[in-house]
Amino acid sequence: MTSSPTTIWTRGSGCASLAETLGGARARKADGDLRTVCIETRADLLVARSLTSFDLIDIAVPHHFVPERVTDVVAAVAGGPHSSLATKIASLLATNLDIPGRIVTASRTPEDNARAEAVLAAIDPTDPALPRSAVRAANAKALVEGFSEGTLLVLGTPGGSWMQRQFFGPGRKLLYSAPAGAVIVRSAPRRCFQAATEANPFGLQMKLRDARRIIADNSSMPVADAGTLVGVIRKEALLDGPDEATVGDVMETPVFLQVDDPLDDVEEIQRFLGGGPVPIVDHSGALFGVINAQNTGETTHPEEVQTRDSTGDPSE
Repeated sequence: MTSSPTTIWTRGSGCASLAETLGGARARKADGDLRTVCIETRADLLVARSLTSFDLIDIAVPHHFVPERVTDVVAAVAGGPHSSLATKIASLLATNLDIPGRIVTASRTPEDNARAEAVLAAIDPTDPALPRSAVRAANAKALVEGFSEGTLLVLGTPGGSWMQRQFFGPGRKLLYSAPAGAVIVRSAPRRCFQAATEANPFGLQMKLRDARRIIADNSSMPVADAGTLVGVIRKEALLDGPDEATVGDVMETPVFLQVDDPLDDVEEIQRFLGGGPVPIVDHSGALFGVINAQNTGETTHPEEVQTRDSTGDPSE
């Protein structure tokens, strides 16, 4: 997630306020099909009124969130898969509201200290550098009662830990009694559409002599026809072929990923392509973009796909 995530929101109490606090100018209401909006905007985060089965992107759900009431924010972590997202959301809120933020976990007894410290130590060191501490609390109620009047609680979605059972089991009402409200978060795998960049594919009729001048260090390049991915050409095939042959003559069947495939799938395809850019297509087969080895981190926002014609210049 970037420092200013592209955030979309649905109707519901506090959704617009939370989305605008987190995303600023990059927050927008989700009008139309939610999945389509996420892909078209390359969204990082969805703010919704409830947790549903929708898992395309990270999600945050506000409970009685009123920014004007919040004086500090606490990410309560328990070592589950959503702890990292909880810390990032807490950090964004602290920064954008200009208030203190911290990360806490509960330790019920002195014997529980080692486990609590391990939970804090397991948080990715590249996550926001908020202060971290283990708080002595016999139960979730005691933890919440230790917060100040303006504390906003950020918590991962239900899991198997003791603390999460406390919040989401019989003690669910604690979410609503958090001093200044709560934000429940659930992380999702990062998707290909969030990392794809402009493709600039070769056209079918491009001469190999022209393609050689612009393939540069790429080991392969996608080939498109009228915006649709039709093949992949490897550098060795391009170099070995006759000058007057076309890209279409020597290309091979394309390998690709779809826009909503997990980004973790990219590595295997990159290896198959010798490190070349991995084509990303939408569900109609249109070339959405490519993912290079260096583009699997922060989200970028590519322009529309262009195809290089036989002169080597970009054309529609």
